[in-house]
Amino acid sequence: MLEIKNPTPGLPKWLAFVLIFGLFLTLRGYHSRDGDQAYRLPLLLHRQDTGLFADDPFVRAFDAFNPHRGYLTLLDLASRPLGLSTGLAALFALTFALTCLGLDRLARAVWPEAGPHVGIVAVVLVLIAKAGNVGTNHLFEAMLLDRLIGFALGWLALAAAVENPARGWRTAAPLLGLAMLIHPSVGLQLAMLLGAGWVGWALCSTKTAVSRGVALRGLAALGLAVGPGLLMNLGQGSKLFAGLSTEDFRLLSVELQGPQHMLPHLWRTPQWLAWSCYIVLALLAFLQSRPAEGRNGTSTAAPAARIRLAILLGLNLLGLAVAWVAVEWVQDLRATLFQPFRMATVFRGLALVAVSGRLVELWSRGTWAERARATLLTVGLAGDWAFVVATLVEVACTALERTTIRPAIRLALAGTVLGLGLYWLTRHDTESGHLPMLAAIASLTVLTFAFRGRSLSWNRRRLVWALAGSWAVPLLALGATGEALRGRAWATSLVDRCRFAAVPVDDIERLAVWCRDHTPRSARFIGPPGPKTFRLWSLRSLAFNRAGSPYHAEGLADWSARFRDHVGFDGPDSTFVRAYLTDRHGLERRYQAMSDAERARLATRQGASHIVAAAPSGRATMANDDGPLELIHVEGRYAVYRVRPSSATDQVTLRDSAP
Repeated sequence: MLEIKNPTPGLPKWLAFVLIFGLFLTLRGYHSRDGDQAYRLPLLLHRQDTGLFADDPFVRAFDAFNPHRGYLTLLDLASRPLGLSTGLAALFALTFALTCLGLDRLARAVWPEAGPHVGIVAVVLVLIAKAGNVGTNHLFEAMLLDRLIGFALGWLALAAAVENPARGWRTAAPLLGLAMLIHPSVGLQLAMLLGAGWVGWALCSTKTAVSRGVALRGLAALGLAVGPGLLMNLGQGSKLFAGLSTEDFRLLSVELQGPQHMLPHLWRTPQWLAWSCYIVLALLAFLQSRPAEGRNGTSTAAPAARIRLAILLGLNLLGLAVAWVAVEWVQDLRATLFQPFRMATVFRGLALVAVSGRLVELWSRGTWAERARATLLTVGLAGDWAFVVATLVEVACTALERTTIRPAIRLALAGTVLGLGLYWLTRHDTESGHLPMLAAIASLTVLTFAFRGRSLSWNRRRLVWALAGSWAVPLLALGATGEALRGRAWATSLVDRCRFAAVPVDDIERLAVWCRDHTPRSARFIGPPGPKTFRLWSLRSLAFNRAGSPYHAEGLADWSARFRDHVGFDGPDSTFVRAYLTDRHGLERRYQAMSDAERARLATRQGASHIVAAAPSGRATMANDDGPLELIHVEGRYAVYRVRPSSATDQVTLRDSAP
């Protein structure tokens, strides 16, 4: 039977995490200057140079209400000496390291009998996990975000408290205070969870080994630690709702701006089922864990840290149930804006820490069947329906273990459950989850027979090959930066995978870079509502972008009005929100369906001098003296136009003379 030895004697843990980091970059990539970063980094750049985005409605809206000040301060401290790209990459690597350290400590404290490598298993599970992301926040993402830093500090804080409460309260509180400065709501939610944990642990002190005195010190330290973050952000509270009624604010902020993060009824059934699987697997892990053996061979009680983790999970689940009632039944606006279902992500991470011990125990049994169960659960984490099937197989196997049926029959019955699940995936799973599960089982089978009776351990040659394989793609991407700037397709593909430098990789980014180099700094643009990256890459003001939206009432009202103007929608907010939720892409296509004259009028109303739109079709030439727009550059599917001064003057006159 294939035996993989404990990796820690021949491979230091820090080096194991270096290997895992390289594999993560290879498989998931590093997507700097994209996604959420594309509309948060302009806030940093404006802070460093107030002349940038001086006329940008989105950026300037954060002068009034800005919950990202701590995050921006951290980015500023890192980017000024290192440069923006290097600073972001360094902070991303540090966030990864803190995440690994926290999860490793937590898993080892909860599963001391599983050995030191249980922490590595927990880290791998968290990095793989995509299933069940209710609230649409991943456990770990391929770019540096403020919530990712908050989660990393949270894992460290929870690990310190769970591992050794008598001393951990001194470390946990300042870590969560720092998390709150960087991401106020994540930090506060984690502090509330740990605060409830101190209370729960003290009430069960005989099992958790947490006295009331320790719990009171932990609560007092938490209160002092989160105080600065509360004071910094509560001072902005008066600006949040001023200018809109409660109904209008809810309509724009909750239903139009970010319903995918706030409203549970919008999340898909597979997401909910997969998230429920974490509850099932955590329960199985706790119930099936074998008691540790004492010195004389007698069984001892479960470690107190394991009880503390179980109580944290229960309190987290209770808090989410209360949040669901507040958001869906009561429809409390403040509770909804707090986005409490971010804690569903924390629940998934804590549950995977519980599952890690179970997987190590299954693997250590040494049989193909048990290792197949561990493999299926690990691979299943990559997709919702696949994770549901893997969980059903594990539940069936656990139930069959309780029976007196012969092992061969148990294996056949478990195989039947797996076969039915895979068949169902082939018919219903849009992510084709059956393919990686079949590939994983086939690989395990081949390796089991190929290395029967042999063991695998680390040596220098294997370590060199492992490092080279895991880091090949990111290092090649780093070296291909210059070639990507020259337009080489292979280099651009690598850089797009791991973007360590500011290299444009698509048409909208290349067009934005051209605009940065060939338009005045004071230029203001309008463009399609959807693409996120033009503002950041062009370093020019953009009148509107759907993804770039402020948080406070006055800014939201202006953003909503600009949104309706960009898609030519005439009607009340309620009708607009229904149209958006029904067919967002169809609504946004109305911008491109406008004529040149209509876009020129839109630019005039928005105070813009330049327009980004689809490239002209047919044999349109650069010189078209008759139209209201002057085509000045084409980049693939997109083009930039200048509004002719005569057209702008005419439109202002028409607007001023309108009844």
